[in-house]
Amino acid sequence: MKRGRRGIFLVVTVVGALMPLPAAAQAYPVKPVRVLVPFPAGSIPDVVARLVSEKLSPALGQPVLVENRVGAGGRIAATAAARAAPDGYTLLLGSTSTQSVAPYVVKNMPYNPLQDFTPIANAASAVSGLIAHASLPVRSVKEFVEYARRNPGRISYGSNGIGSTHHLRGELIRIAAGIDMVHVPYGGSNELMAAITSGQVQMTFFATGAIRPHVQAGRVRMLAVTTPRRYPGLPDLPTIAEELPGYEPIVDWFAFFGPAGLARPIVTQLNGEMVKALHAADVRAKLEALTLFVIASSPEELAEQMRAEAKIYARVAKAAAIVPE
Repeated sequence: MKRGRRGIFLVVTVVGALMPLPAAAQAYPVKPVRVLVPFPAGSIPDVVARLVSEKLSPALGQPVLVENRVGAGGRIAATAAARAAPDGYTLLLGSTSTQSVAPYVVKNMPYNPLQDFTPIANAASAVSGLIAHASLPVRSVKEFVEYARRNPGRISYGSNGIGSTHHLRGELIRIAAGIDMVHVPYGGSNELMAAITSGQVQMTFFATGAIRPHVQAGRVRMLAVTTPRRYPGLPDLPTIAEELPGYEPIVDWFAFFGPAGLARPIVTQLNGEMVKALHAADVRAKLEALTLFVIASSPEELAEQMRAEAKIYARVAKAAAIVPE
């Protein structure tokens, strides 16, 4: 009798070992991974996603495919990622605009950035400068603030649109300095570039690499960088916060997310490989050539950054009387 039971046990054990494991217990990944990018091919966030994905593919042993889904200010891609199965096969390269600013400028948001995603890693942030037209008699943030105080309502600053990070930065300066400026929204970066270089507006914010030729030509001046700390590529240029007490720096970052509920082992694996990719010499060199700060954060650091920024954006959106549309 004992011998018969032992035989049955052995058969069951062997059969159990041959049966396929549940999906949750299988090694990850076992099929291609998609990274949804809410911006067009060739854009800076697209480049970030592709550089990291190229390193991830061999590290994970599966293709990591970048899929550009443009539209609705990035919300089409973000919504698709939020609604995907939390299995690690659909990721999002989100940005400040899709994950932090949108709730304060968009009515009837299709997702909650803090609840519907799993933070994986903040990859990099753009380095922008506070730009003044050459006709403005200022050469520093302090001089700019003093001039604006002497000329209330006579300085206009341009942005990429109502609720853009340009707009919110301008409002943060206005609030911190207690000055009166006129906000002029434009339809995009090309229009904004034309406006600041021609003097249609006296101040704006622009990526340092893109505006540099106009700085060298003497059309505009770069007074400071918008980042929390000085940019190594422009070490003599101060941050806005250095010269304006009370100013809260906000940055344009690009970060990887999964849907809410993504298993911790998958998050840890993806974060580890992404951080390695971002620290690779060739990737870092290409990102820095685009005037990007490499961040390579932990999931916890990204989550904390988003929570902190949400408080700033809520406060400045209210002060600027931005009505979600």
